[in-house]
Amino acid sequence: MSFRDDVLYLKSIRIYIGLSVLLFAATGVAGYILASADSEVAAMMLEDLQMLKWIMDQPTILIMVIIFAKNLLASAMAVLLGLGLGIVPILVVVSNGLLLGIVAYNVIQSEGLLYLLAGIFPHGIIELPVVLIAIAIGFRLGHVMALSLARENADLRGETEKAIRFLIWWAAPLLLLAAFIEAYITPLAISVVA
Repeated sequence: MSFRDDVLYLKSIRIYIGLSVLLFAATGVAGYILASADSEVAAMMLEDLQMLKWIMDQPTILIMVIIFAKNLLASAMAVLLGLGLGIVPILVVVSNGLLLGIVAYNVIQSEGLLYLLAGIFPHGIIELPVVLIAIAIGFRLGHVMALSLARENADLRGETEKAIRFLIWWAAPLLLLAAFIEAYITPLAISVVA
């Protein structure tokens, strides 16, 4: 497969990409509204994030590796477990959207919008599209699995091979780059606006 084939593949799943972006945006807005309406629920969800603070005490290279592994694992789960009729990709996109909305509300309230943008934009411009495309591929695999179960003409093996190719040739390198940016550059961006 060539770069052109990869572009054609992305075009072929654009409806699933649109669905993943729409769900992410809708749940992000819902998380923001939830946090503004009920601070107790938001605090409870943010409490889970506090368990991850130990990561920030690690050497920067280890932070990068942890971020990369977490994002690649989430993307791989969204893709490969999409074979379960797309349920896992829905859970991944909804939970991430809600959490980002809640975090966005809290950061804007405490530090301001510029701080939020500095904390998300440098790495998020790469990471978010990759993860959302992985979720979209999971939706596609779930749809193809449903078609196969309904005895419709569907190339489940071919779709799975394309999904794995995306993970290896696109998601992994781009998520590694995003993790590098998040570990080394995003803190600098935050320090400029803090």
